[in-house]
Amino acid sequence: MLLIPPLTAASWLIGLTLGFRWLLPLLNAAPACWFMVSTLRRGERGRAIALMMWWGLWLGVCGVGASLLWPARAEIVVLNGAAYRDEMVAWLATGEGRESSPAAFVPQHMLHAAIFVVLSLLTGSALSILMGSVLMNYMSFYVGSLILHCAGTPGANSAILMAWNPWSMVRVASYIILGVVLSEPLLTRTRGRWPDPSGRRSWLLLAAAGLLLDIAMKTLLAPHWPRLLSGCFTP
Repeated sequence: MLLIPPLTAASWLIGLTLGFRWLLPLLNAAPACWFMVSTLRRGERGRAIALMMWWGLWLGVCGVGASLLWPARAEIVVLNGAAYRDEMVAWLATGEGRESSPAAFVPQHMLHAAIFVVLSLLTGSALSILMGSVLMNYMSFYVGSLILHCAGTPGANSAILMAWNPWSMVRVASYIILGVVLSEPLLTRTRGRWPDPSGRRSWLLLAAAGLLLDIAMKTLLAPHWPRLLSGCFTP
């Protein structure tokens, strides 16, 4: 728990300094993979999930911080960062976009979840954690960019409080649970005192419920989000 914050911060600093786009998520994911596997190997599934939640929190904190401190550098290094920021800011400014349309975002969510599940099962979650790092990084870049955009406007405080959409937080937590639990079928082929397989079902049901809650929250709340942040875009 104590090592995750400095290691995550170091991964961002090294990634931004070296400037290779795929290196940043690799550096982010490496310590997370190590901590997850070593904890599962001791039979501690719940602790592994908690550690990965803690890592996800710090990945977001460091990503937003880096985007606030070095926005130009982050825009160059973060995969899909600029494209995602532009899409989200356009949606907030106009109220129109994929975020407000279930017909557009539900298939995308389902595709991302399917890819994440397959990568978790096939690679012991090594590649799904890498995928999660990419997703978290460009969401964090958008959050930092929005806060900078709103600085000095009537919507500045709203941006700080609401830039992280609540449905996105639910989705991230669900992905983390999936990543930990679905890594076990492959990892448990190696030696170790692995968690009891019978406990996986309840965690998987919780993750599935979280993904459904994400879609429900986004369907209900996203159409109102541009209005709540309209102070950032008032002439």
